[in-house]
Amino acid sequence: MVSCSARGRRTRYGLKNGARLGEVRVRGANMLDRMREIARGLGPLHARCRAKQPQVTLALVALLLVLAAAVAPALHRSVGGMAWLGLIFVWAGLAYVAVRIAATIPARAALAIVLGGAALMRLPLLIEPPYLSSDMYRYVWDGRVQGNGINPYLHVPAAPALAHLRDTAIYPNINRADYAPTIYPPAAQMLFWLITRFGDSVLAMKLGFLAFEALAMAALIGILRQLSLPPTHVVAFAWHPLTVWEIAGNAHVDAVLVSLMLVSLLVALRDQTLAAGAIASVAVFLKPTALLLMPVLWRPWNWKLPLLLVVIGGALYAPYLGAGQKVFGFLSGYVAEEELGSGGGFRYLKLLESVTGTIPHGGTLYLVAAALILAGLALRIGFRADRSPAATVRVTALLLIAFLVLLTPHYPWYYLAIAPLLALQPRMLTPWVLVTGGFLLYDVIAGDRMAPFAVRDGALHLTASAALTYDYWNARRLERAPSKANS
Repeated sequence: MVSCSARGRRTRYGLKNGARLGEVRVRGANMLDRMREIARGLGPLHARCRAKQPQVTLALVALLLVLAAAVAPALHRSVGGMAWLGLIFVWAGLAYVAVRIAATIPARAALAIVLGGAALMRLPLLIEPPYLSSDMYRYVWDGRVQGNGINPYLHVPAAPALAHLRDTAIYPNINRADYAPTIYPPAAQMLFWLITRFGDSVLAMKLGFLAFEALAMAALIGILRQLSLPPTHVVAFAWHPLTVWEIAGNAHVDAVLVSLMLVSLLVALRDQTLAAGAIASVAVFLKPTALLLMPVLWRPWNWKLPLLLVVIGGALYAPYLGAGQKVFGFLSGYVAEEELGSGGGFRYLKLLESVTGTIPHGGTLYLVAAALILAGLALRIGFRADRSPAATVRVTALLLIAFLVLLTPHYPWYYLAIAPLLALQPRMLTPWVLVTGGFLLYDVIAGDRMAPFAVRDGALHLTASAALTYDYWNARRLERAPSKANS
């Protein structure tokens, strides 16, 4: 009865006999086999999708940063500096995360995303009129003056002799136009003249400096390969907000300084010391910060490099010597404005005096102490035994950081000089603190509710001191680790 009952139920579903049931079972088995085959075919596809996931993530980070670059100026003007700083710090954090993501992607694919994303990030600020700094207008003006056959060191922009060169786009935006002659050295002046031959405008100057930044990225990738580091580390430099804002946005001449210093360093790592010295010498007369490369490149008791520096300096100054003593421009005025002679411009000295009271001859004592520290480092670096690429980059980083920590500059773009260290020294915290924290020094929106400059400046440099202490402790710990392993 059970069998009949079962057979009856099967009949209701169209299964009239056992053969039909067997046929269904076979078909079911075939279907399962086909599903297994499909699953096996999907396996490689799933693996490929998982492999592409970091690339998609990196591309999404790039898209977020492009959007950040697009909205940041309006956010700054409408909401204020604190909201803008919050966005900048998140931006820098995403650039740090991007280093980790890019390292997991094949280099060719990662570099395509990194460099493409970097180009897109710069577009919004390329077309944005500069509002954080007006230095770029002086660059265009100096190029224009030279293009009209006039020595740029002879007159301040407001001088009657230059009245015929004034316009409504450049001249009204020049800072210190009525009392300060140009401060920029001859290599910078030649560059300004060259770029303005292609266009007498802010946009032309920005594009010219972006071309040098592209050269800097190429040299940085070359150095990373010399150090056997992932070339994708360049993302830390390319996507950091300081490089985007200070080059695409403000077009500071420091972009060219960084480019020449990186090219010089790359050439030196390929054992072409004299050629590296020639490039560094040109950089010195673009901005003197490049002097810090000289101890790195110098070989003990070899006087070719110092002689080369003097010869190149003489050749660069020669076309401008008709200005006489004015050829040094606004240098003395700048030193006075920044209170470098009196010591008021050095944040650590000011912090100390806030506790102890005014220190007699404090500025002089600070300058002497800083000079002795830098001279001691320079001598030790110049006479170093280890000339390996890793050691060369390491001592370059040490000297640059020591200089900036002691100088405590008041302008964020000075920290562009160490922006490549974000990629070259990935273990170091100090470059990230200085390069990112430099944005604290900006306060350009009228009526903006920001903490006093002294508070922001002090916070930056105290944090940098803590980071430098950590980096020193970490370096010592890593040095001791191999010795313990060998004992």
